[in-house]
Amino acid sequence: MQQDEKNRKYKILEPFFKKEKKLKDIEKETQISYATLKRWVSQYRDSGEKGLAKKIRTDKNTFKKVNDDVLDYLKNLYKEYHGLPITKLYEKAKNTLNVYNSMISYPTFFRIINNLDENIKLNSIKSVKKNQVYEYAIIQKAVPIPFFNNKNKIFYLTIFYNKENYKMVNFIFEEEKRELKKLFNFIRESIIIEGAYPKNISLDLKIEGASKVLLRNIFFETKINFIQEEPDQDMLGFVRYIDTDILKEFTKSKSITLEKICIFIKKYLFIEVDKERGKIVDENYKLLYFLNRYKRKIYNNGVRVKNNLYNSPVLKDYEGKIVDVFYSEFLKERVDIYLEDEFVDSAKLIKEY
Repeated sequence: MQQDEKNRKYKILEPFFKKEKKLKDIEKETQISYATLKRWVSQYRDSGEKGLAKKIRTDKNTFKKVNDDVLDYLKNLYKEYHGLPITKLYEKAKNTLNVYNSMISYPTFFRIINNLDENIKLNSIKSVKKNQVYEYAIIQKAVPIPFFNNKNKIFYLTIFYNKENYKMVNFIFEEEKRELKKLFNFIRESIIIEGAYPKNISLDLKIEGASKVLLRNIFFETKINFIQEEPDQDMLGFVRYIDTDILKEFTKSKSITLEKICIFIKKYLFIEVDKERGKIVDENYKLLYFLNRYKRKIYNNGVRVKNNLYNSPVLKDYEGKIVDVFYSEFLKERVDIYLEDEFVDSAKLIKEY
């Protein structure tokens, strides 16, 4: 089966390798996206025909960091309290998991419970070696909030997570449904938080504005391959619980704010509140693609962007010089200053008009 897959992909790419056709031509003929073809080419050059084989997750239907005793305990817990919401079930499991010295994250717990109905008679599971990978995904979900300020409102939850271990990296929860370009700063911040430069990012098909031209430009500028595909079914199952659990958390609350909901979601997703940013110094400049760039002259130790003034004492030594200013409409508190591709400083907002 894998051999057939390798042959099929190579046959599609063969005219490109023989310099008979460009990838753009193959894209038009086969209706396979340029980003996918580019990824296949990269895989072939890195690993030969083996790189074209369809990768099967070795950890499918298995659970990480869970021994047999813990799994038996979770099976019995589920049998006794299967009617409880999964968040309440997790609260009940926490104390015993601490005793077993085998604390697991909520997403991992969800995956185990979600599979128990099918596999309740299993006595053991396979252990899987956890490898560090730089493959991530972005999933977007509409969340109805019927009691927000006594009005029915639809909010949108966008999550950036690690595809290998389901670790939640970052999220935004807001009324606006952002298209891909308006998610650029969120993507950049998520990569910086995680501290690992990704090779591939899976993009939920619900996210609009992901044209082939835009995805191609992102790849050329950042070397990050965005792949449009259906979200992972395990993750979809996980986020479906969020609506119900938000309702249960706030249904009796007299005053509810967007900030309170976001704090709840952050804890719900097990995202650390004061997580330090990771360091990916060598790749940081590529991430500037996700920001807006302006040419500005430095005066009075600062620059003006969108009629806002940004200042830094470091800029005193660059008075009168023309610099590149990188700005995000979703992060107005600061701008990054570069001179001839070299980072100068981050200037802070001092006056907003």
